[in-house]
Amino acid sequence: MSEDILAGLQIGTGTALTIVMFHGDEGRGGDPTSNFAFGAEIARRLPEATVHVLLRPGYQDPWGRKSPGENFGRRDQYTLDNAEIIAANLKRLGNAAPIIAVGHSGGAAQLALALSLEEALVDEAILVSCPCDLDLWQSLNATWPENTLSRSVSPTNVDAPNLVRITVLVGEEDIITPPVLSQSYMQTLTDNQVNAELTIVPGGDHSGNRALSRAWLEAIFAARARILE
Repeated sequence: MSEDILAGLQIGTGTALTIVMFHGDEGRGGDPTSNFAFGAEIARRLPEATVHVLLRPGYQDPWGRKSPGENFGRRDQYTLDNAEIIAANLKRLGNAAPIIAVGHSGGAAQLALALSLEEALVDEAILVSCPCDLDLWQSLNATWPENTLSRSVSPTNVDAPNLVRITVLVGEEDIITPPVLSQSYMQTLTDNQVNAELTIVPGGDHSGNRALSRAWLEAIFAARARILE
């Protein structure tokens, strides 16, 4: 596996738990650091944890920090090479304490792919608004060119992750990565006897409105309780 270190922020100094967060694609040029405040809120409420808010492969923040890898203009980037970089960083960060990995949107898809590469990379994973069935996602977007996802590898087409538990969250009103995508991946996990739970959040959107953000925080707190209590 690659030993390339992803850039980002470390928030908090807790030693009992490590939480690693991966942002969405921000495909229209949005700020990939938009979840730093969310990570800071998690660290504030869980002082026993250290939170790592990482820039995904190929992304750069406004302060010049840049992660290794290639995001191909923030398109069609869910590659095995990028998954290997993520997996190597999870392995590195998980040495000191139990680890919860959290991915949103494209970050969830890359995380799911990374978790398939090696057993027990993390203790628990939380996948939010995940386009984890890329073939289905392509079919739902009739205006996309046929080669829109030609480099990417779908988490439904690789070995299912082997870890203690996966939580899958999606907003009921998500029109970017609609619930059927999470339902499809959940079926893959169930078929492979992975301990997983799917929640379709009433009133939740894609980007993280109040309903989705609340469910997201509750999932992290529940994972923390299962691991530490």
